[in-house]
Formats: sequence, structure tokens, C-alpha cells
Amino acid sequence: MTTSHDAIQARALTSGHTTDWIGNRFNPASSDVRTRYQCRRQAPPPDAPPLRRLGYLRDDGLWEVEARLVDTKPYARQDKHRGLQQPDDPVHDIRLRLAVDDSFTIRETGTTMASTPYPSCLDVEGILQRLVGERIGKGWRELVRRKIGKLETCTHLAELLGPAVTTLFQTATSGKDPQGRGALDHQRDVIEPPFFVGGCYSWRLDGPVVAETFPQFAKKPVEAKPGS
Repeated sequence: MTTSHDAIQARALTSGHTTDWIGNRFNPASSDVRTRYQCRRQAPPPDAPPLRRLGYLRDDGLWEVEARLVDTKPYARQDKHRGLQQPDDPVHDIRLRLAVDDSFTIRETGTTMASTPYPSCLDVEGILQRLVGERIGKGWRELVRRKIGKLETCTHLAELLGPAVTTLFQTATSGKDPQGRGALDHQRDVIEPPFFVGGCYSWRLDGPVVAETFPQFAKKPVEAKPGS
């Protein structure tokens, strides 16, 4: 049985802290790239494989997220390809990394499959490279389906993309200098709507949240006609 909890934090973070948290993290693109702050979220549902996501701002200005899925069994088992596996030996241990710029255009990707049930799973480690240069935003899911076919990737790797992108958004929402300010203070005067405006019920264009926070993008609710 998997024990789970929800936690979202933003705090100062060193590269060492990142390593301790996610374990054997990807090497950054440059040795002098260090983390500045993070948004951490751990929220796997009960009895689901543990899923960890770590998002942070790099010193080179890119936003990066790492997502890791580890799937274990509480009993010993015989694996055709890996021999006898002990309790808590991972069936899957999969990590992905995305780095984006301020426009949420993907600049770097990475995948590591430390443990997989079949050797052929490793054939798709580089598949996320197809997303480099693409922008995360409206139509993202359709874009991924178009660029990466269902039979060209690993199901679990594809599943990691959703929570990884969510963590990127949560990390970047407060901007690059969030200390002591409201989460949206730095965006109130923007001339282009932020990615989340118009993206859900609370952020609908004719709702009170947009009217108060971003009146420049608000639309008046359509009034029902008498007798309708």
C-alpha cells in the first residue's frame, strides 16, 4: 500500500537539496546552473505508483521540471529479464525533464529509464526530443498526440507529461522574483492574457476572478433574456 500526501512549497533550494529530494537528478545543461527556488508537489492517489515532480527556476533563466515515477511491489518476484526481484525493487523507475523559456517554449528534454519491465522500453528514451521547439499552451495535448504516436512511446512516460506541465505552470506563476508579493502581482498589467486565463471555471473570461484580477481581459456575462 502506498502512503501519499499533498505538499506544495516554494523556498530557497540548492542543487544538493534537489538531489536529496528527487535522487540521482539529471545533470543540468551547464555545470554552473543552480536552482533558485522550487515548487514541489507530491500527490499520488492511494495505491498508485509514487509520482514526484520538482519545478524550479534555473540561473540561466529557464524554468525546469523533473518528474519521476517509481512503481514497486511489496513481495519478491521472478522477472524474466532481470531475475529474482526483492520486495520494493522497482518495476518502473522513470524520470523525465523539461526546460522551457518564459514563453513556455520547450528548449530541453531528457528521459532516464533506470528500471523497466522490458528491455525494449529503453528504445523510446529519446522520444521527447520531438517536442523541443514546441510551445506548451492551448492545444498542448493534441500537439503531443500529433508529434508522438501512442505506439512510439511508453505509456508511463506519456502519463508523466501531464503532471510535469502542471508543475511547470505552478512554478512559473509567481514570476522570477516572488518574495513578498502576491502570486499575480507581476502580471496585472500584461497586454497578453496569461496561460491560465480562460482555462478553467474560476478563470473563465466572464467570471468574477478575471474581472477583479485581469479586467483588461474580462467579458461581461451574457444575461438571460426574459422568458428564456
